[in-house]
Amino acid sequence: MTRSAANNPAGAKAIDEPQPLAVSEMVFQGLKTLASLKLTVVLFALSIFLVFAGTLVQVDKGIWTVVDEYFRCYFTWIDFQIFFPRSMEIPGGFWFPGGWLIGGLLLVNILAAHAVRFTIKARGQRLTIGLVVLAIGIILTGLVIAGVFQQDVAATEDAAFWRVLLRLIKGGVAAGVLLAGCMMLFNKRAGIVLLHAGIILMLLSELVTGLYAVEGQMRIKEGQTVNYVYHTKDFELAVIDPSDTEWNNVTAIDENALSTGALINDERLPFDIQVDQYMPNSTLVRPTQAPNLPNPATAGTGREIIAVEQPEASGADPNQSVDVASAYVTFLNKDTGEPMGKYLLSGWISFQDIPQRITVGDTTYLVYLRFARTYKPYSVHLIDFRHETYMGTNKPKDFSAHVRLLDPSRGVDREVRIWMNNPLRYAGETFYQSSFDPDDPTVTVLQVVKNAGWMVPYVACMIVATGMCAHFGMYLVSFLRKRGTA
Repeated sequence: MTRSAANNPAGAKAIDEPQPLAVSEMVFQGLKTLASLKLTVVLFALSIFLVFAGTLVQVDKGIWTVVDEYFRCYFTWIDFQIFFPRSMEIPGGFWFPGGWLIGGLLLVNILAAHAVRFTIKARGQRLTIGLVVLAIGIILTGLVIAGVFQQDVAATEDAAFWRVLLRLIKGGVAAGVLLAGCMMLFNKRAGIVLLHAGIILMLLSELVTGLYAVEGQMRIKEGQTVNYVYHTKDFELAVIDPSDTEWNNVTAIDENALSTGALINDERLPFDIQVDQYMPNSTLVRPTQAPNLPNPATAGTGREIIAVEQPEASGADPNQSVDVASAYVTFLNKDTGEPMGKYLLSGWISFQDIPQRITVGDTTYLVYLRFARTYKPYSVHLIDFRHETYMGTNKPKDFSAHVRLLDPSRGVDREVRIWMNNPLRYAGETFYQSSFDPDDPTVTVLQVVKNAGWMVPYVACMIVATGMCAHFGMYLVSFLRKRGTA
């Protein structure tokens, strides 16, 4: 028997046999991998390439299509064609991580780095006080983001600078309380912890915006009152029953149900609708302009014009044009299924407020294919619109709308002036003076944005700035002290 065997009783494990890792050690090793700086660099490189590809593809696709297909998704398909002139036909492409996947991995990377490299230094009473102060800072940050310190009807005639400065001050106060808590808990690393917290908040801000933000427009003529927002990214088929003398009964069919070949059988409608052809973007021509094109319409306005399908509006278009949908549909008798006529429905026709009229029994229904609408509990009345330019130029001098905001449900009746860089904020929505109708100087277009996280970027920027100042400030003070004693 050898010496090693003699010292090794039966059943005992060899000294050099690897021991199994404890669960905590395995978790720690996994976190170290996720916290790798190499992973951070790779993710930044992937995000840069994604932005580059998303910019190039806007030659062929609309900006909102690119946002949805490239950035607000987990994976995206990138065609080789976008990297070459359109005169060259390059087939194929490749899958690539989307914006949400890259952003999510960056978030995991930062959180893992904190779990591995940043440990709480405080103990005892200092730990308790630090946690309390940090909790107060988190609550204060949440209140600022939620708009608790915001007026119900927020608008100002002052320069935009002061309004933005006030928001930054609110974010700065919250960041200051967070910094105090971090300094008690993390000592000299408080600044970098706060900086990373601000970056995490920015990443979450984009997630909230992508999931919940809604944008629309209000087109109002002087003297007109509007209680709805329309969305230029989406269309709807609206069937209006005007038989009631007090209000119209509107049935709206979402654009997703309007694909070519679809049959719409809705209990709310007195007829069925067969979608013969749906065109997400189109233009209208006279039959004399396109003598070789057949005209499918047998009734309505479509007998005098023809819809021609067009490619999606480019995100690089300097005019920022939008897609205008058209559709050829056949209305069917609800009971017998007999055709009642094939009609052309088009956003171009709806812009002129020309309905297609379908009669069932004693009721004549008005049918539109129009921008999707969201009706509001409030209304906006345009008192006056001004669009003045500096003499001899197209540079706006006064670009403003004087409106009256009415909301009986909240007891609001107030006149407000909305002008460049000075929006109105009300009921979680922001009203910007966006554009106007070049053919009618009395018409304004307000951009209406509902985004629960609109305040997050202000707060996140102040948290990052406070963290950077604290981090580099502490090292600067330490350096100056050492230099003074040298």
